[in-house]
Amino acid sequence: MQKYTSKNMQSSRAVLFFLILMLIAYFPATSFMFFLKNDAFTGYFPPKFFMSECIKSGYLPLWNPYINFGIPQYGDISSGFWNPITWLIASTVGYNAYTFTIEVFLYILLGGIGFYKVAKVLDLHPSVQKISALAYMCSGFMVGHLQHFNWLSGAAFFPWCFWSYQLLITRYSFKIAVQTAIFFYLLIASAHPGITIGAFYFFIAYTLYFTITTVKKNGFIHELLSIFKTHFWFFAFLLLFSVGLIIGYLDILPFFTRGEKLSLNSSLGNPTTFQSWISLLLPFSSVKNDIFFCTDIAMRNCYFSLVLGVMLIISIFSKKNKLQLFFWIIGALFLLLSTGGIYKKVAYNYLPLLGYVRLNGEFRLFTIISFILISALELNKYISKEKLSNGFFKLVFVVLGLILGVLTIYSLTIAAISKESILFNLQHLMALNGISEKLKYIIDAISFYDTIWTQGIIQVVFLGFIYNCFKNKKWHSLVIVVSFDLIIACLLNIPFTGVGKTSVANVQSVLNQSPKGIPKPSMSPIAQNESKNIEIDKLVGDWSFYNKQIGSKSRISYPIILKTTSDYFDSTELSIHKNDFFESKPFVFLIDTTASSIEVLKFSPQKIIINTNSTKNNSLILQQNFYPHWFYNIGNVKHPVIPFGINFIKVPIPKGVESLTIVFEPKWVLFGMAFSALALVIGILILLFGFRKQHNVNI
Repeated sequence: MQKYTSKNMQSSRAVLFFLILMLIAYFPATSFMFFLKNDAFTGYFPPKFFMSECIKSGYLPLWNPYINFGIPQYGDISSGFWNPITWLIASTVGYNAYTFTIEVFLYILLGGIGFYKVAKVLDLHPSVQKISALAYMCSGFMVGHLQHFNWLSGAAFFPWCFWSYQLLITRYSFKIAVQTAIFFYLLIASAHPGITIGAFYFFIAYTLYFTITTVKKNGFIHELLSIFKTHFWFFAFLLLFSVGLIIGYLDILPFFTRGEKLSLNSSLGNPTTFQSWISLLLPFSSVKNDIFFCTDIAMRNCYFSLVLGVMLIISIFSKKNKLQLFFWIIGALFLLLSTGGIYKKVAYNYLPLLGYVRLNGEFRLFTIISFILISALELNKYISKEKLSNGFFKLVFVVLGLILGVLTIYSLTIAAISKESILFNLQHLMALNGISEKLKYIIDAISFYDTIWTQGIIQVVFLGFIYNCFKNKKWHSLVIVVSFDLIIACLLNIPFTGVGKTSVANVQSVLNQSPKGIPKPSMSPIAQNESKNIEIDKLVGDWSFYNKQIGSKSRISYPIILKTTSDYFDSTELSIHKNDFFESKPFVFLIDTTASSIEVLKFSPQKIIINTNSTKNNSLILQQNFYPHWFYNIGNVKHPVIPFGINFIKVPIPKGVESLTIVFEPKWVLFGMAFSALALVIGILILLFGFRKQHNVNI
């Protein structure tokens, strides 16, 4: 018991250390001084905000009526609908600019803690465990994708999956199988599809590696039986947890525009180019020079600390153990895949699912994970042997120092000759008022050469500190040096890749203008639902996400759009007058306005109660996307709605009808939600019960 308590105390202190370092390294965002820019609030926040508003109003967020005439919320992969953490936040404190930002950094912290546990289960030295966790938590992938919410959530849960899977195949128990299934479910439910697909191949490869390396010792038949035993309950519970998610995604798959395999050309976009890997040594250089890097700025940064970079180089030339060799192979394969080009073309044609991934740079996550583990294993050799560095070790430091020195001198010389440097504009910088204005000026004025000489000087200094730690066997000091290295790397890159120039408070002040809850939409024409203004749209996305009105004159950029909705807006764009009829009408209207009156008595995202006084047969048009599971009730008799035009809903109203109800009822999805929720609760109870009985299990 004393040993167990001591281990928990050590883990608690490590987690506190990670938290403090994360708050400092990402200070511009964790302080709420600056908001997470671009896709974070314009693409990922709106569906979470809608879910929160729905739950507060007492409704299940099954249908979102505000995005491009409505989408099934449960089919929106970007929304985190099936992620329990999303539901926990939405149903308690609710989503706002602050809680959304906190959730982003919760995932970064979870990723660091998960990697710490991976290093622990691999039996690495305590200092190596901390260094590995910090390297992952502050890696170029995390810094580069602060605005890509489901990339970070996927990166958060992947180490937990790997840790638990390692326990599953080495220390199998029923409870570990349930635990592993929960973590894999969290990965699938929260991650971008490309990360899920990459993880699928990673774990297939790791299972094959483990099987091959143990089959000689245990025998082929014994190993097959062992694989069946360790995986049966894991797959069974994973399937049970995923019932709702599977039903929801299968439900929308035939109807939305990204439901099919991409064309070959479309699948080659946004790579992490080969030249991007110079960021392993010079991470700051990745923020400039689009022509050189030939890819989006978010896809370039691959850094994970200088000390582990040095260890990676040493590992290339040193004797490798089997696990290192596996990570070298898998890391190299994902590196090639992340570059797109010919390698992605081969994968597109011969490997299932990879044709659905269009953002190839996300595959570098698995390369970074592999390279961190290779480097950590190499570092562990030096620490565990407790011997002075050999000649080759010193040579690596000397060569890296010379390379950095030459690059620094070269970039300073070119900057001075060409005057492409912020050094020539310091007077103008000092004349500006406010941090935001100065930050924006630095981002615009700093040159590629500035980034090289700045990072070069920093790295030379850190090389000296790192070598001194090795020479004197100061492993605790090495952790501190790595911490400062990663803090500086993060702070240099965040202004370019992670944060915008305004504060979280300013973003929240905009969101406060959104009507509370789910109000009844106005009966004004759709054409009057104009965007608030361009500046606000840049901050939080199109105002139609927040104004709680239905419909827009033009297509709103959003990852999920139904095929019929796309056809509707395409027809509008082809003929400017073609859909004026709909734009001049409110979200619900009657074809023959002379014969009937209409009043919306009650409105919710899934249920609309309408009062009408029809003197003859008529038709009601609801400007929501026609989709399975929409029904109307007249006189307690339920009927499926009828499509009208390209994408809208029609309800026939017989003469004399006084009221009707239009409802969205995806019964199988509701069943799946309830089933998965119950399965997760049972799984968590199994874990809680098991942990009381099995304190000896390293969790």
